Amino acid sequence: MLKIATGASEESNTVEAVEEALEIAMAGMNGVAPKAALAFVGIDVDAQALVDTFAKALPGVELAGCTTDGEVAGPGGFIEDSVVITLFGSDTIDFTVGIGHGASADPKKATAAAVADAKSKTDKDPALCVAMPEGIGPNISDIVGGLRDALGEDFPVVGGASGDQMRFQGTKQLCNTEVASDSVVVLIMSGPLVYSCGAATGYVPLGNRHKVTKAKGSTIYEIDGSPAIDLYRDYVAGQSVHFPLAVYSSERDDFLLSSPQAFHEDTGAVTFVNPIEENKEVQLATASRDEIIAASRTAVENAFKGFPKQSPDAALFFSCAGRRAALGSRTKEEYESFEAIIGGAFPTAGFYTYGEIGPAGNQGKAEQHTNAFLAVLLGAAPAV
Repeated sequence: MLKIATGASEESNTVEAVEEALEIAMAGMNGVAPKAALAFVGIDVDAQALVDTFAKALPGVELAGCTTDGEVAGPGGFIEDSVVITLFGSDTIDFTVGIGHGASADPKKATAAAVADAKSKTDKDPALCVAMPEGIGPNISDIVGGLRDALGEDFPVVGGASGDQMRFQGTKQLCNTEVASDSVVVLIMSGPLVYSCGAATGYVPLGNRHKVTKAKGSTIYEIDGSPAIDLYRDYVAGQSVHFPLAVYSSERDDFLLSSPQAFHEDTGAVTFVNPIEENKEVQLATASRDEIIAASRTAVENAFKGFPKQSPDAALFFSCAGRRAALGSRTKEEYESFEAIIGGAFPTAGFYTYGEIGPAGNQGKAEQHTNAFLAVLLGAAPAV
């Protein structure tokens, strides 16, 4: 048996918001005792008050979460500056959380600590990991690599990097009663769980490939020997966060998208959300709002086709903050993909991230994604 329920509140007072979200979620549990919870919250929420209020209301229930670029909770869909709490209960599946610190300086050590913390609380075999790392500073690719090292190369990891509503000033991670930054938080589900994922972007490359000739960290100074900013001037006649960079790598069959974060007129450099190495081939990428929405539907359809049961018990989704910025008033349509394809009679929660983590297909090896929509369907394995 697996029981999952979600509650959300837009109350400005954090204590009242947590109480309201928990009241809704607990009603949805139908008497099943929760073992753990995920919390996706706005950056202006009082995070310490949130974890303290949760611990007082549900002592002993594990909590993992983060701040976001926007929250999602069914049946309402997209909301901002809110508290979204998802409760997990089961008589066969364990849910345990863990945290690792210092993700920027040593992502491998931080991810190993988070995973070890969570795994130490169960004797069941891990089935799926939900990861919520710091979204500003650490290289998300290194975070994913650390999670693979800690859990196994092909172990399924889903999730997204914490956000702060595009302020790029600092994000927060939540683990039980601790509020941290520059950390990695995980929720590991162990036992007879079934899941299926789907990921898509909707973006296509624009024009020719070009070579990065000077770069440091997340900032590209020159492309083809010219100021990086000229690539945007040549193709889109200006500066726009709505045209991410498609970065090619021998390690992937496709490209990784990286959204521009800052344009530096004085140096001609462009800073992106992910580090980009010199000599990488790149192109600008583009997508219309219709194509972005279509990609979210494709992701949900692919997840549903790969799901081993008739219907899921719950769904999570992780979508890029860049997609939300591009969609504007149509952001709500990404959540509506679930209702249109599967129906809305199950709990759904998610958030807009600074980098998505998940398999490229239905299951298996976790990869870093950017400007992607990742759908995750969850259920209990049928009794044997």
